[in-house]
Amino acid sequence: MNRIIALAGAMLITGLAAGSAHANPQVLGIVASLEPQPMTCDAGGCRVELTSFCLEQERHNPLPGQVYLPMQNADIRLVGTRADGSSVTLPAAPYLNFTTARGFTALQASIDPATFEKLGLTSAAIVVGQRVSLIPQDEAADPQPHVAEEIALATGPNRLTAEQFYDDHSANSDALRLSNAMINALPQGYHREDSDGRIWNAPQVVSLSTKVDPAGLAETAKMHADCQMKVDVTHHVDSMRACMQESHDLLSLRQNIDLWEAIGGS
Repeated sequence: MNRIIALAGAMLITGLAAGSAHANPQVLGIVASLEPQPMTCDAGGCRVELTSFCLEQERHNPLPGQVYLPMQNADIRLVGTRADGSSVTLPAAPYLNFTTARGFTALQASIDPATFEKLGLTSAAIVVGQRVSLIPQDEAADPQPHVAEEIALATGPNRLTAEQFYDDHSANSDALRLSNAMINALPQGYHREDSDGRIWNAPQVVSLSTKVDPAGLAETAKMHADCQMKVDVTHHVDSMRACMQESHDLLSLRQNIDLWEAIGGS
């Protein structure tokens, strides 16, 4: 745990320092989904957080709001429902925007209101397939842009190795999926009452709970119980969403360290 915390601090310092020079950040992967992940839609459009991870240890962390672009032929699908009850499945890349939510551990996928209306949708969800990678959008003043060989390594051999850590069923990958579903189902901001356990009754959480590895379900239940303690008893965190985000990100960091060691990093 000390090593994880030390590495996280070093990564943050490196990310901030490199970010100030506008160097291109890490290529990211997204965890494959077990079922469509519903988006939250309102007057401002639709959005959902997706669990992401780093495919380039040597590159700096992305700053909040960094734009990412799916690799060509990335298996990300937009599943929508229309007013007449019919459903439609579309390639997501032409319609969705991807930006970092919290470093390399979470991306936000969003649809702007005009696009949502043009598609004639009343609801939307995302399905992420195997081995999905995204690259950071280039900036004109970038002093260290990605070269083709870097992208090929990150999205090829590195992403293939990452499949067993993030895409396949396991206690950790499924705990990431389930905790991410909880995060998306929890409201933004200060909501201490959400620590009462009702989140387990959210439709997407109920559905996903039947599909994950039992050990992943147990790990997520422990994360939730720990957050109940932090929110209701010790008051170290002011909302369940913020606490679950912190727990999710720490688990993803631990998983990423295992990935880097498998790839041959430090």
